[in-house]
Amino acid sequence: MNKQKKVAIVILITVFSISATIINRGLKVRDNVYVVSKSEKEETKNLKYDEQMDKDKILEKTANKNDINENKSKEIRIFISGEVKNPGVVTIENSKRLIDAIDLLGGFTEEADLNKINLAMTIEDEMHYIIPKIGEEINNNNENVTQNNTKSQEDNSKININIANVSDLDKLPGVGEATANKILNYREEKGQFKSIEEIKNVNGIGDKKYEDIKDMITIE
Repeated sequence: MNKQKKVAIVILITVFSISATIINRGLKVRDNVYVVSKSEKEETKNLKYDEQMDKDKILEKTANKNDINENKSKEIRIFISGEVKNPGVVTIENSKRLIDAIDLLGGFTEEADLNKINLAMTIEDEMHYIIPKIGEEINNNNENVTQNNTKSQEDNSKININIANVSDLDKLPGVGEATANKILNYREEKGQFKSIEEIKNVNGIGDKKYEDIKDMITIE
């Protein structure tokens, strides 16, 4: 009887040892397995979403920067007359200011009235800017600088003798190139005409010639 008990005890001990070994190995295997929880999955998903958003923002900023650079580099043309050394049409970037355009035309004359213009103003395409002379009054639409939208003639027919060039004045009956140059010289010496009748003060334009051209000229 004792022998059977001993055998049973040995068998139990053996079975227990084997079971304990199997359980221990199973735990070690579990220890090497990483289970991703639901919260960790959400964090990973959010991280990827944030990374994509950052990339989209970078692309958007780059696109906006390119658009800004493109707008800044756009060239425009404006007409500047009056007290500048070389009046005329100038091509310049639209990001520049009025002073930059004037510099391209050689700068101001000594008689320019700088107190009546805003040199820091922005410029617009197809506009006309007149730099006034000291003591000269000009009807101004914006910051004491007259801007005409490429309009040098009144009612598309009359010639503005205050801004007309030689070729424009040459179109008037009885006014050739020589007389046209006299009109420009008078304008440079005396300033802009205050009335159309004042053109009779120009050498070579008398009463008769004035009567022929008075309906074709304007000062506005």
